[in-house]
Amino acid sequence: MALKFTDILFIIIILVLVAYGIIYYLRTQRKKEIDELEERKNRMMAIPIPDQLFTLKNMNLSGQTKRKYESLVATWQTITNFQFTEIESALVGAEQYSEQLSLGKTKKVLDQAREILDETEVQVNDLHQELTELLEVEKTNQESHEALLERYQVARKSIMNHSFDYGPAIETLEKNLQLLELNFTKYTELTTNGDYLESHDVLGQLDSDMSSLEEILEKIPAMYDKIKNQYEDSLEDLLDGYQKMIENRFNFDEVNVPEEVDQIKEKLNEAKNKIKNADLSEAKNLMDKSERDINSLYDLMETEIASRDYVNHNINQLKTKLDDVAENNRYAGIEVDRIAQSYILHANEVEQIGEITNQINNESNRLNDIKQEIQTNRAVYTKIESQMKKIKHRLEEIDEEQSHIIGNLANLTRKEKEAKSNLDLYELELRNLKRRIEKNHLPGLQDSYFQKFYQVTDQIEELAKQLNRVRVDMNEVEDTESSLQSNLEQLEGMTEDIVDSALLTEYMIQHSNRFRYDFPEVDQAIKDAQYLFHREYRYDEALAVIEKALRRVEQEAPTQVRRMYHQEKQNRIY
Repeated sequence: MALKFTDILFIIIILVLVAYGIIYYLRTQRKKEIDELEERKNRMMAIPIPDQLFTLKNMNLSGQTKRKYESLVATWQTITNFQFTEIESALVGAEQYSEQLSLGKTKKVLDQAREILDETEVQVNDLHQELTELLEVEKTNQESHEALLERYQVARKSIMNHSFDYGPAIETLEKNLQLLELNFTKYTELTTNGDYLESHDVLGQLDSDMSSLEEILEKIPAMYDKIKNQYEDSLEDLLDGYQKMIENRFNFDEVNVPEEVDQIKEKLNEAKNKIKNADLSEAKNLMDKSERDINSLYDLMETEIASRDYVNHNINQLKTKLDDVAENNRYAGIEVDRIAQSYILHANEVEQIGEITNQINNESNRLNDIKQEIQTNRAVYTKIESQMKKIKHRLEEIDEEQSHIIGNLANLTRKEKEAKSNLDLYELELRNLKRRIEKNHLPGLQDSYFQKFYQVTDQIEELAKQLNRVRVDMNEVEDTESSLQSNLEQLEGMTEDIVDSALLTEYMIQHSNRFRYDFPEVDQAIKDAQYLFHREYRYDEALAVIEKALRRVEQEAPTQVRRMYHQEKQNRIY
């Protein structure tokens, strides 16, 4: 349907109204932004920086403070002459563009104005803060000055009234007071001349110097007291103790206690000089080293006393231990000689006993030297204690070596008795094996069995010869017996296999006889088995032949025959 003219006109009017509404809204928003930026500018310009600068200008400033003031003035002039002008110009331009309905340009100019305003606000606030601090520095200085002056009076009073406590350091402390007084005078001059910043720095130095002086005043008496009443008293105590120990026949090896004490005194005197010059850190290091040296001397002397107690309580016990070891060694030597007449020894026991004898003699000589040192008042007991502990340890080792030798010798007799007892058992076992073969009336035996039997017989005879010698070689006996046991076990196994195979073959043949006429292969198997049994004495092969044939005709028969045989065998054993 075609639009009428009135309809088109109505649409145009609506669009015009909408466009006008949008333009009005945007213009209103831009005007609102301009007003907000104008208000921010006015608030910033209302900050009383000119008043602060005027106040400072009339304070007759000088030096560092005046230079700071001039720098702040230059900053404020830059802000007012350039940045305030740029902000004002941008806001005016924005109003003009807004009136001209140039909304895009209006927004661009507003963004520029906002950026400059943000930067300028920061600068103005910083400038205001610096001016405020500069105006307050005089008051702050005055408060700090009064507090420092009070601390100074306390310190001065302490130095004047307690000069005895500070000893030779009093001169250094008085010089420190003079330096503080000079700085107080300098502060007053700078303040009078209007250089408050420089005077503030002087107050900072005064505070640092005052803190150092207060620390020195606190520490010096304690340090002097520690040197006099602790370290120097300890040195006197050490010398007194040393003299008494010398009178009681103590000796000190490689350490001259009086010389060590003199060296510590030198360190303490040096520490006093450091304290006098207020060099407390270095003085503390010297005092700490002196304390360590004093403790080391105490430890040395106390250790020497403890060592003499150890020596006095243990030297007789050590002599008894040495005598016991020597007597045990004499017995061991006799025992070795006795055993050597009956046995061949392989561990050089005679040489071992001789070496142990030499070692015992050496330890005896050392102990005699120790006694000689004690008797002639040359004993350094710490060394003697160490030597005695070494002698004791070596005697314990020798004691173990002797026990080991005697134990091994005693084992020779025991092993010989066991070997002789075993020999009877071996002979009995061999006879039993022979009777078992004979009892079963076997048609014959293979050569391998006879070879093993005669080998065992020869080894039994050889073992008997070895045990009947004047000097028995137990190593040789043990080797022969070990081989004999192995061969005898093999012979027992061979006998068991032969007897079992032979009897089982007979049982299998007896059970198979019922089938030999019905099954030619069973009859042939019986003949083959009997040939192997009676002609070649191969009982295990004979058993395999007949058992295989019987299993073919009756599956469970061989198992039943074996079960029956083993039950009968078990009954025979019991």
